[in-house]
Amino acid sequence: MEHLLIAGGTGFIGSHLAKHFKVKGWKVTSISLKKPKKKRFVKGVKYKLLNLTNMREIESKLLDEYSYVVNLSGHTSNLYSSKLKKKIFKSHFNGTKNLINFIEKKKIKKFIQIGSSAEYGKAKSPLKETIYCRPNNIYGQAKLKATNYVLSIAKKKKVPVNVLRFFQVYGPKQGENRAVMQILKFCMKNKTFPASDGKQIRDFCYIQDAIEAINLTMKSKISGEIINIGYGKGLSIKKLIRIIKKISGGGNPKFGVLKSRNHENQILIPSISKAKKILKWYPKIKIEKGIKITKEFLYA
Repeated sequence: MEHLLIAGGTGFIGSHLAKHFKVKGWKVTSISLKKPKKKRFVKGVKYKLLNLTNMREIESKLLDEYSYVVNLSGHTSNLYSSKLKKKIFKSHFNGTKNLINFIEKKKIKKFIQIGSSAEYGKAKSPLKETIYCRPNNIYGQAKLKATNYVLSIAKKKKVPVNVLRFFQVYGPKQGENRAVMQILKFCMKNKTFPASDGKQIRDFCYIQDAIEAINLTMKSKISGEIINIGYGKGLSIKKLIRIIKKISGGGNPKFGVLKSRNHENQILIPSISKAKKILKWYPKIKIEKGIKITKEFLYA
């Protein structure tokens, strides 16, 4: 039986990934700092509490053999807080370094590192994987350093490693601190809420499309590659809000009340031509359909 280890398996993407492979009949183990919330609990998954920044814990608790490893670990809230810089960096870089150093000694079929669009910094879109990265915040810097480290292990130790750089992934069970969920909840309750000018252009990828990208990467024979995963088409935050308003039937955004963050790239759109070419992966869920499914989940 195939055995999948998910670092960060209690998170938004991790819980969807765990469910996907449990349905396929795989053995799934999740490692995280905390137990899963009720909405993210997946029956049959083996949950282990483990701090990846502590190598002793890794060595004492990860005693099984794994077929595949997907690393979604790392601190995910207040990512741009100056007070949390050390915690953010350690969780995303030190944790990744420890995990790959431990896993490279075992025989696995694939190690997939989940990267981030933040690694690109303020580079011009459409963002290609070959662009020189200049991240301008601690989160992006830690993710880029983690990317470079796992790829160096892939090269030196001949470990099958790939990096998937996710752009904004959304869908059911996502945390309320994310843009789509925040806007959706305001609109569903027909509330007045503050917004920026809405001119920022972002890319939104539905969760099941993201899971399929991981699935196809596992099946592929490629190694040592960075691959962008997103919808591939930009959408302004103002248009996103209007789409959500229409689907929800309510909400009163006050555009221009919130100031845009200085560190933000105004336009973040990936080129997904590489994913299409080498993974044969294509995003299938349009934003309107994705929002409707997410809305229905909130009502359930």
